[in-house]
Amino acid sequence: MSIEKNELLSRRLLKVYFLIPSCDTVVDVGSDHGKLGAYCLMTEKCRNVIATDIHEQPAQRTKLFLDGLGYGEKSRVLHTDGLTGVALTADMTVVIAGMGGLEMIKIISAAKEEGKIRPGMCMVLQPQRSYEVLRAFLCESGFAIEEEAVELEKGHFYVVMRVVYTGKPYALSDAQLFLGPYILEKKPDLFSEYMDHEKKLLEKRALGDPRCREILQNWEKWI
Repeated sequence: MSIEKNELLSRRLLKVYFLIPSCDTVVDVGSDHGKLGAYCLMTEKCRNVIATDIHEQPAQRTKLFLDGLGYGEKSRVLHTDGLTGVALTADMTVVIAGMGGLEMIKIISAAKEEGKIRPGMCMVLQPQRSYEVLRAFLCESGFAIEEEAVELEKGHFYVVMRVVYTGKPYALSDAQLFLGPYILEKKPDLFSEYMDHEKKLLEKRALGDPRCREILQNWEKWI
């Protein structure tokens, strides 16, 4: 199988890719098609890939795709739930993209309870929803948010975050939980467009959520 690098990743997954640090192994949870792992191997972002998927057919599809590109010896595909059956080490980067924030919390919590998460371990997360709930969990669980990025694809905004496990809980303000501490501080690409979009969502939620009302009352402070 022959395929060009620029044919592999969507804008969303390319943004995920850019936040992955160079490492020995990328663990792609819910890999679906295996394209992100293949791109990491193609560009030598990592030396090995472990791809997991809870559904058998996507796992088989990922294996066929990686094998077809000649990465059979550099990749391992597991039909499993989240990180179950994956022996994590400090030189791995765990990627969870395209899932809801609550599902990510479930996967990370299970791995943490099993003692798989060690200080210094890196994760790159791209939640589809429940950003503030996920960020609150990361704070309480001792995952420091190192970087965040915003991408716009087919009319939808996506947030990607890189976190590192320190084991030290900390706190964020409501504005940081909803909008992103790194996004508010560094104002990355698409900041203005993203903030306009988030403001409209907050306005819809403000009637039932006093936290949203307070963020909107101080909106000029964040832009």
